[in-house]
Amino acid sequence: MKNILLMMLAVTVLTVLMFGQAAAKTVTATEIVKQIEAGKGVDYENTTVTGDFDLSNLPNRMNDATYPENGKTARVYSAKITAPISFKNVVFRGKLDFFRKEAGEKEIKEFRLIFAKAVKFENCTFNETADFELTNFDGGISFESSVFKAKPSFIRIGLEKTPNFTKTIFENGSIFKNFQSDSEQNLTAEKLENFYRNYLESIQ
Repeated sequence: MKNILLMMLAVTVLTVLMFGQAAAKTVTATEIVKQIEAGKGVDYENTTVTGDFDLSNLPNRMNDATYPENGKTARVYSAKITAPISFKNVVFRGKLDFFRKEAGEKEIKEFRLIFAKAVKFENCTFNETADFELTNFDGGISFESSVFKAKPSFIRIGLEKTPNFTKTIFENGSIFKNFQSDSEQNLTAEKLENFYRNYLESIQ
């Protein structure tokens, strides 16, 4: 009996140590960006991401839109990500930048992302700002059970499926605009999900 108890204790200690190691796993945002640049899928769990997760400088972009804006020529350059992206129980220490805008004397350049496959940020914590402006999530997006400590930006994002904001928390509100209005709104996660659900149903 004593040997059995000792064995059970050893197994318990080993399990705790293994879980602690998994939860303490750290990766730099730069490493993840390199994976995406190489066309590889991303799948992280129980991980801390250090540094700014900046996808606004991805190469191989297409100029897929040009339009006049305030007397200037605005050009939109899109980078398409074809592999699935998944983060579960991940802490992002730095900022997330999925969009970049450069304004010159005669020209405006906007750099955005198109995700062809599903993107998941589930049970994640975002310690800094997260900018998803003009990002297309064609394969769906989930922020289920995630916490945004700073104000995230959901300005004119593109969706083909209703986003999942179940139990998502915006501790300092959000920035939201759609293509039908220039008015900036501060929506809760629940209202944001409901807006897109109703909008997508209305255009079907």
